[in-house]
Amino acid sequence: MNNNYSINYAIIAAISWSFAATSAALAFNAGSSILMLLFVRFLSTFIVSFLVDAGQKKKKTSTNTGKPYLRLLVISIFSTLFISAYMSAIEFVSISIAVSIVYTFPILTFFANSFLKSRSIDILSAIALFASLFGIWLLSGADANGWGNWGVILALAAAISQAIVSIASRHNSIEPGWELLKNIMVLPAVLFTLLFFINDYEVNILGLIWCLLSSVGMIGGCYFFYHSIASIGPVRTSNMLYLEPVFTIAIGVFFLNNIIESVQWIGVIIIICATFVLELWGKKYQ
Repeated sequence: MNNNYSINYAIIAAISWSFAATSAALAFNAGSSILMLLFVRFLSTFIVSFLVDAGQKKKKTSTNTGKPYLRLLVISIFSTLFISAYMSAIEFVSISIAVSIVYTFPILTFFANSFLKSRSIDILSAIALFASLFGIWLLSGADANGWGNWGVILALAAAISQAIVSIASRHNSIEPGWELLKNIMVLPAVLFTLLFFINDYEVNILGLIWCLLSSVGMIGGCYFFYHSIASIGPVRTSNMLYLEPVFTIAIGVFFLNNIIESVQWIGVIIIICATFVLELWGKKYQ
């Protein structure tokens, strides 16, 4: 597949996840509980992937001799942890702080992948990664008083989980598409559906609408993320996802009338420049 298309997959995934995270924050503001958000997001993703995959069955010709059940289970569990921890962190800290912490996962992916592949550490790539993280810190404009302990712990758990998902997804037995999305979403969909109805939460209509919009972003983010992983690998995909905080800020500026400070503009420039540099050097990690 053409690398330009593969990079576009990562960029679309970043835009989609940015929209999903912003909608989640608005759902909380509208009165949605974290359990309702996760219930709607996981169930919607499973239903859409199941229906689309079912419609494609007659056209499919499988070349796999076996199913990677254990790997799919690992991806499913840690995808669930990533999404649940990330969204829960937004309840305890601002979305900008949560993003700042969660986006340590490209650095974790880079070093873990280098260790697993027995590669020497590329110093220039490592510097660019840390520069991107510094850019996110500037972009967040985080108040020191806003760093709640639980929010930090949950965001770190999300970062570690996403790094594991990124690396585990890069395997010949993992074919991206709706079938993969269906398989990894069935477990969290069942789990959070049961939890939601057991707790008998009231449904807030405005909150539900934002939850559904957040699930749209999640579906697009997951679909294109796994396509990008399969095409250009976990490290390059993680590098491109540093653009998500930039897109999140852009959504806030254009649709939520947010105003960003000059230091945040510096953060945007740093992230874009560092991402460009990482992409130039990162092709060796495909």
